[in-house]
Amino acid sequence: MTGKLIGLGKLMRLEKPIGTFLLLWPTLSAFMILKDGSPTPVLVIIFCIGTFLMRSAGCVINDFFDRDFDGKVERTKNRPLVTGQVKGFEAITLFFILVSLSASLLFWTNKLTVIIACIGLIITVIYPLTKRFFELPQVFLGLAFSWGILMVSAAELDKISSTSLIIFSACFFWIMAYDTAYAMSDREGDLSIGLKSSAITFGKYSQKLIITFHLISLCLWSFSGFVEKINPIFYASIIICLVLVFFQFSLIRDENPEKCFIAFKRNNWIGISILLGTIFSSIL
Repeated sequence: MTGKLIGLGKLMRLEKPIGTFLLLWPTLSAFMILKDGSPTPVLVIIFCIGTFLMRSAGCVINDFFDRDFDGKVERTKNRPLVTGQVKGFEAITLFFILVSLSASLLFWTNKLTVIIACIGLIITVIYPLTKRFFELPQVFLGLAFSWGILMVSAAELDKISSTSLIIFSACFFWIMAYDTAYAMSDREGDLSIGLKSSAITFGKYSQKLIITFHLISLCLWSFSGFVEKINPIFYASIIICLVLVFFQFSLIRDENPEKCFIAFKRNNWIGISILLGTIFSSIL
């Protein structure tokens, strides 16, 4: 029984919270910007819990769809569904439990939030399958991981505001940047089993495009601050992020898989920096 629970925990990536953090920071930043530093506390708590549940559900359904591929790659050959520690029907059951728990949180929101959430769930389920036929599956991941921004706007404002679309776009390009770095660390494995990725499609232009995506993202974050007349202290966080992007480039320029993975994880600091910028700009 203990072994089964450990396997289910691994399936949810409980030991790897980086994905949850990368989802959570821009969502919380959206709360701060869209509500001028005064978000609804109950909604913030709901979205924090929902972010954890849906990220976990996304990992479960991803591993379920990829279970026949993961055993052929060194990095993923010990995943629970590959080793048999967790069975396929158990993974699907866990997925539906996580989605149901997440859906239950929507009772404290509004109709528009429910509609947006349903569309987001579809994108989340489709994403793992796009790696088989679409040259840039990171586009779908970018949509899925940015979707919380639109849900925040729906829940707090009962509409999709123009600023939320700007923040959504900023988050999308940030995800395209960091997941391309992640894909660079996995490029050889993906090529060996015939899966698609932005790192494969972009090829030798991957590093330049990663930096370009980062710069577009930071410009859009700055634009959202300008539109909402945010305190100028916010732009200090953008400058910090520019420095962090420079150090990321130093890691990915040689295309070393280990360094590319480190670059991916360091995006956590970019997300935190932007969030802190929104917090300090509201209290200073």
